Amino acid sequence: MKRIEIKENNLNMVYEITDENEIKLLHFSNLPFDENDINSCEGTASFRPVEVLLSGLNRPGERHGTKYTYTAPGYRLKYKDMKDYRNETGRKLEILMEDKPTGLEVCSNIQFYDGISVIRSWTELKNNGEEDLGVEYVSSFALLGIDKEGLLSTDEKLEVLIARNAWQKELIWNRFSMDQLGMSISQPDKVRRSSQTISVGNTGNWSTKNYLPMGCLKNKETDSILFWQIEQNGSWYWEISDQDGHMYLQLSGPTEHQSHWWKNLKPGDTFASVPVSVGSACGDVEEAAGELTKYRRAIRRKNEDNEKLPVIFNDYMNCLWGDPTTEKELPLIDKAKEAGCEYFCVDCGWYSAGFWWDGVGEWLPSKERFPGGLKEVMDYIRSKGMVPGVWLELEVMGIKCPKADKVPDDWYFMRHGKKVYDRSRYQLDFRNPEVIAHATEVIDRLVNEYGVGYIKMDYNIEPGIGTELNADSAGDGLLGHNRAYLKWLDGIFVKYPDLVIENCSSGGLRMDYAMLSRYSIQSTSDQEDYIRYATIAANSPMALTPEQAAIWSYP
Repeated sequence: MKRIEIKENNLNMVYEITDENEIKLLHFSNLPFDENDINSCEGTASFRPVEVLLSGLNRPGERHGTKYTYTAPGYRLKYKDMKDYRNETGRKLEILMEDKPTGLEVCSNIQFYDGISVIRSWTELKNNGEEDLGVEYVSSFALLGIDKEGLLSTDEKLEVLIARNAWQKELIWNRFSMDQLGMSISQPDKVRRSSQTISVGNTGNWSTKNYLPMGCLKNKETDSILFWQIEQNGSWYWEISDQDGHMYLQLSGPTEHQSHWWKNLKPGDTFASVPVSVGSACGDVEEAAGELTKYRRAIRRKNEDNEKLPVIFNDYMNCLWGDPTTEKELPLIDKAKEAGCEYFCVDCGWYSAGFWWDGVGEWLPSKERFPGGLKEVMDYIRSKGMVPGVWLELEVMGIKCPKADKVPDDWYFMRHGKKVYDRSRYQLDFRNPEVIAHATEVIDRLVNEYGVGYIKMDYNIEPGIGTELNADSAGDGLLGHNRAYLKWLDGIFVKYPDLVIENCSSGGLRMDYAMLSRYSIQSTSDQEDYIRYATIAANSPMALTPEQAAIWSYP
């Protein structure tokens, strides 16, 4: 047996390599490791750093329900190698494991950030075998023993903080005891392994329509807090439960059971799970928010507007409500300038003479609304010393868009041989190069022809589990789209580094750090009542950096 102790940025990690050549993660905390805290009749057997579930393999270990414990081949992975080095960010660990019967190689990646008590973690899979491997689940981070510090029972000392999120009522944090979440102790301490889980996740493209992809575990006895976020702009999942006398936390992207995700890994293929971040600190949510803020600033795209914090005027909320015209905009522009605004954004409706909802997609200005052209309004904004902006919803195409029926079905999400509808829109599939060309052409035209320097990028549909077209599963298609969209967005910012794009999804329904590591600013809500908005504004620093939080101000 061999122990490896990692001490970095006030974080303590302890790995063990057993006599059976298995690697275990015994400890991750700001607190020091104490051997006596391990309270399991199985010793360290269940302290696996990664869980991986492949189709067609038996799971002989003791488990109950749908918990992602004793996964196969996760339970039989053998240690292969560990790389420990520094890069431009900080210390980096790469832990290689293998399952010789299937030929699966697993690499657990742990990236530290200098001066920040947070790691980024993800898992890479490679099929070195001769047969296809069907992946049903892979953890991005797995930690058993999240309850082990302190003398009190988990019922007495632990609280879970969960953030519910919804349209016009974003960022609602609640504290729960283990009993309130169904995880009260009902078995002897050393053998706890109930069928109950604390399960929080999202299925679909609105990544934060029910919950934020994050959470906290507070140990009241030791006055320490464990906190995490999942950096995914689609489906994701985390669970807390008990196993072999301890409680565990596991974080992942999409799964087969929860998200209709299944990946066929052919010989030679690789797959990387979605990145997650995990931290630990003494104190409560204030300390967690502080460390997460430093980490979020470290991982996001560098942009000038996060330093200058300009004032933005948007003509939608409690103003034009999607009915812009030249006649209405010009006096608003004058008043916005007088009020000290530096950006002026023309919101939805600028491309349609009448009802604008189901005709989106071509993004050509309405001559009825702007007789002198949209450029006339954009130029007037510039003449007042402000940066002009417009609203887009670029990932969708309305069913009444003139272009909608002129493009092939593979532009869209497809299930059961049919295009996916939601709220009179189709979901565009950014895995398709023609869709990428269409989206890029729209941005090019707005920036180069109309002088747009600001885009409010909205997203107001939920296309569900994903697309079956050119995918191993609907969830696989969705994940592919999610990643293709982020890659496209990265390219847009390379092409137009001064362009400011706001992340909006019916307010804050995609408030995740897959998006916010790219976007400059986040719409926190569509809440129209400034009194109800107060709580949303106050809670926003827990979800994103304060300078990225766009808070509506009312006249």
